[in-house]
Amino acid sequence: MSSTQAQPLFYKNVVPINKEQHGELYIEAIEGFDFAKQSSSLYIAAIEFAQAAREYAIVFGKDSSGALFPAVLLGLNPNQNLYIDKKSKWDATYIPAYARRYPFILARADEAAEAQYTVCIDEGYKGFNTAKEGKPLFDKKGEQTEVLSQAVNFLKEYQEHVDLTRSFCEQLAELDILESMTANIEMKSGEKLSIGGFFAVNRDKLKALKPGKLADLLKTDQMELLFYHLFSLKNVNTLMAKHK
Repeated sequence: MSSTQAQPLFYKNVVPINKEQHGELYIEAIEGFDFAKQSSSLYIAAIEFAQAAREYAIVFGKDSSGALFPAVLLGLNPNQNLYIDKKSKWDATYIPAYARRYPFILARADEAAEAQYTVCIDEGYKGFNTAKEGKPLFDKKGEQTEVLSQAVNFLKEYQEHVDLTRSFCEQLAELDILESMTANIEMKSGEKLSIGGFFAVNRDKLKALKPGKLADLLKTDQMELLFYHLFSLKNVNTLMAKHK
């Protein structure tokens, strides 16, 4: 990843991992989620919808290129994650994979579509050290240890689901059934909040799709994803309950 590129959400210094530069590096286990406490929303893959819908509101956003992506709402205000408690623990049964992969990540050297992904780490993670605290990333022969191999396998599997999710979102964009989402909330305290900048499925547009399109959604299990999304929107109430 070029130093001129924007860093992924809550990553500080993403660099490719290699045994020459990081052969003596150890990693301490992550004990808290301070690194994500200012993330008011977080990307999720389609495979996560079933579990995420129980605890989070699933919405859709658009990146700088206009491409759709799914995300869970974590806060009612910018830079606010209401799912992280005062002890830096994640206050939910399911933690999105985007956060669970930290401080590892797959990244491209450039934005070229044909560019290969490279396993990278966030050198800004305080748990990396050469004081032999935690577990090593490489053994004495320079081979990946179990902790690094597990991280790499997780990243590869995660990226496969990201690619599948991208296809789902492209199909969703073609169907043109999303609408801009704005929720105006008044708390019991009288505080007024507004959530915007996201998109949700318009139920009427979904019902109005041609039978063939609806059949395709059912056959590909994408309709199930849309139902999870619609069902999850009630969890805005969960956010309200967490906001004090």
